[in-house]
Amino acid sequence: MAQSTTNLGKIHVFPSETLYNQFKNLVADNDLALLKDDGAYIIAANLAQNGYVKFSNGLILQWGIATQAGYATAYPITFPSRCLAVVATYVLRDASSYWQKPLSLQAITRSSFTAATASSWGANDTALWIAVGM
Repeated sequence: MAQSTTNLGKIHVFPSETLYNQFKNLVADNDLALLKDDGAYIIAANLAQNGYVKFSNGLILQWGIATQAGYATAYPITFPSRCLAVVATYVLRDASSYWQKPLSLQAITRSSFTAATASSWGANDTALWIAVGM
């Protein structure tokens, strides 16, 4: 899905980047001035629990759940160029745990990262994460 926003705030949505480019080729040059073509329209998305959104300018946002310490958590898709940042929050599911465990992210690559804690990772504990890259 691709979209463009006019200077009047109207959003044009296209089902693909190809159709968007065909539209741009059909309109007159002076009409293009009405489109805010900042290269930030969505070209692909997977809104699942572990999902992503790809923008036409190359930016990719991904998110998901890590379920085990010390093992690589793969992104839904590999970043073509690089991962800029990963942020994660540890979620305690064990009723006997009353304190927050510190979480460390290691081995951040284009395709995965590893989450670890200083203390044991409970069987039902998880980490919610979001990654930004290109």
